[in-house]
Amino acid sequence: QHAMRGQEKDQYNHGFVYVYSRAAWEEQPFPDMETVGTKDSDFMKALKSQGVPVVLLDPRAQEALAACGWHRDATCGAKDAPANINDAQVLDFFRFRGDDVLRAPQAFGDTLQLVREIASDLHARKERYLQDLAEQHGSVQVCAYCNFAVALSRNVESRSRTISTSMHVVDGYEMTKTFAREPMKFDICHSSKAGGAVAEGHWERTPSGDAWLQGVYQRMALCRNCGFQLGWRFEPAGAPKECVSPCCTLQARANREYCCGGCRSRGPHHHDADCEKKEAVVPKGPVTWGLIARHLRERRRAGESVPQESEVRRHRETDRNSRRSDVCPEGHRLQCFCTGQGNGGALPFYYICDVCDRPARGSQHLWGCGTCDYDMCDRCRAKRT
Repeated sequence: QHAMRGQEKDQYNHGFVYVYSRAAWEEQPFPDMETVGTKDSDFMKALKSQGVPVVLLDPRAQEALAACGWHRDATCGAKDAPANINDAQVLDFFRFRGDDVLRAPQAFGDTLQLVREIASDLHARKERYLQDLAEQHGSVQVCAYCNFAVALSRNVESRSRTISTSMHVVDGYEMTKTFAREPMKFDICHSSKAGGAVAEGHWERTPSGDAWLQGVYQRMALCRNCGFQLGWRFEPAGAPKECVSPCCTLQARANREYCCGGCRSRGPHHHDADCEKKEAVVPKGPVTWGLIARHLRERRRAGESVPQESEVRRHRETDRNSRRSDVCPEGHRLQCFCTGQGNGGALPFYYICDVCDRPARGSQHLWGCGTCDYDMCDRCRAKRT
């Protein structure tokens, strides 16, 4: 990515290529810990606000200075595990940032070859692991995005539950969200266990209209492997309110949203002297998982055909779906979900109606099959009904 040509808000978010003096750090010290989001730019912007000269340099070459990666040990203050991928918006931002290049930088030639070999070996290991799971425990529910094992099918308590809610539509690139809440509905796979998922963020109250969710709070549930938001984890209600500052792990003050004014204005690493610093209560079981059915793929054995990225439409008429609007061409039941960041990871540009070829819009309801990576919009569904 070329910082000088990038958006102003993103130009300084590249801490791995900073050059700065000790005196500059002493002017604006930062903690020795992993962070995500805009902490790099906070450092530079704070220096600029104090009159410290900050300059972007043009490398005048296509060769890279550094490689930026994201991995399962990156940290962000998750509740369940101290080290995991748990910030879906950051992952999406990394995935689509940067400029296309004609070839890989020459300096990375040997490294990229090693990465490809490791990736191939990891894929083979994952397939062997899925085979062992399926042979010992039956079919497995995997993340439809990365094929990582999420839950055993035998632990699924219900495949017929839905969540009807309303949420703000978030734009992770413009860093905006709608003022009004949009109604959204999801078909849910409700499981008692999901070892391949991790809960992230602060608890929220569950939608009031769903009787089966009474007496529980919810947190986002993410795939432990790729960070894709799969749905929600449900835990017993009654825990003290948590500070709403992202990544803060403290309780909020009584009748307040934050633990202290410092955390509210400067982030979770800058607490006031009078901050009570009460750690958030660790949730006690039992917990269950509400995973959006469209985001899951059922694997029964290793080596099964898995949908790949393709320009070819997946729709075709078969004896299983002819004159039907509720199943995919292979006869799997279509599951309702809604696009939009922050509600199951379903960013609109991940989806397209396989019948009419129209790309999905934000806050649009679709009907999909995670096993076949097949989707149908409401308009086409109504025509086939």
